[in-house]
Amino acid sequence: MLVETAAMGRRTLGEPLAIRGAEGDLSLRALLRILVDHELAEYATHRERSAMLRVLTPVDLVRGAETGRYGNEGRELPAAPPPDDAHARAIEAFDDQLFFVFLDDVRITDLDAIQTIGPHSRLRLVRLVALTG
Repeated sequence: MLVETAAMGRRTLGEPLAIRGAEGDLSLRALLRILVDHELAEYATHRERSAMLRVLTPVDLVRGAETGRYGNEGRELPAAPPPDDAHARAIEAFDDQLFFVFLDDVRITDLDAIQTIGPHSRLRLVRLVALTG
């Protein structure tokens, strides 16, 4: 299954993400759990990498000279929330309609309705952006 993310009002989509293990008959609640677990694992990997000592390559030095940044010194990333809290936040955000979910261009509005997901299914999460006036 491919997962795409977008924000209302923006033309570009995020980079599609291939998720394995999200095929068959699943509810949106189960799909959100799989996606949250995937994102928690990705964050843990990113956090671990950012804490490692890195040797700067010549390319890093050139980029640093152009941007004025040579690394993540002094920047400590906070720990991810516990999985149960992260799952609850995702469900709450869906219930509060902070994002819409489309499976193969059909909007899903029921967290517990069973969806048939194939290897070529496309799940799109569209984040709604509040307008100010």
